[in-house]
Amino acid sequence: MNLVPGPTRSRLANGPAAPARPVRARAFTIKADGRLDRIVTDVRVCAAFDPVAHPTPLPPQVQTGALWDTGATKSGISSDLAHELNLTPVGTATVRHAGGSSEQAQYLVNFVLPNDVGVVGALVTGLPPIDGFGALLGMDVIALGDFSITNVDGRTWMSFRFPSRVGIDYVVEEDRARFAGVRANDPCLCGSGKKFKKCHRP
Repeated sequence: MNLVPGPTRSRLANGPAAPARPVRARAFTIKADGRLDRIVTDVRVCAAFDPVAHPTPLPPQVQTGALWDTGATKSGISSDLAHELNLTPVGTATVRHAGGSSEQAQYLVNFVLPNDVGVVGALVTGLPPIDGFGALLGMDVIALGDFSITNVDGRTWMSFRFPSRVGIDYVVEEDRARFAGVRANDPCLCGSGKKFKKCHRP
């Protein structure tokens, strides 16, 4: 599926885009046996364009692997992928890495994540060739939505929803289970001596 006019998108380079219609959340979940030491998903990448007033024909897309990196401020794509897409640089940036630092070209691209979650106009930096994936998704993309990783019964689940719909608070979730059945005027089970409604009641 190409990134054409649709309700789920975000523009990064020039600030949030005003949606043409109410935004409907989209989400995807990946599941894997064992505890993963990295999260890599499929992503389709193309030169940036506005899905509302898209060009004809649409820019070509290339599917590659994307490493999700919460330690990266910005996203990037490999220089090989930029060359394959025939992208035109829009600037340069200094990239710091294990070998020191270097000046790299920057590009505007659209990302299409699993389940057609679209990110429009991401300003990405060209990266040296990376084994196993052609894109790195940093916090500029991850922070657009709700992101969680869980490890239960030896399986890793990673789930992402865009746009963000509700705050995720595991403390509140655990308190609801811990204090289930406690009435508002009962002593709080935490031992504070306060009534539940004045203490741990959500």
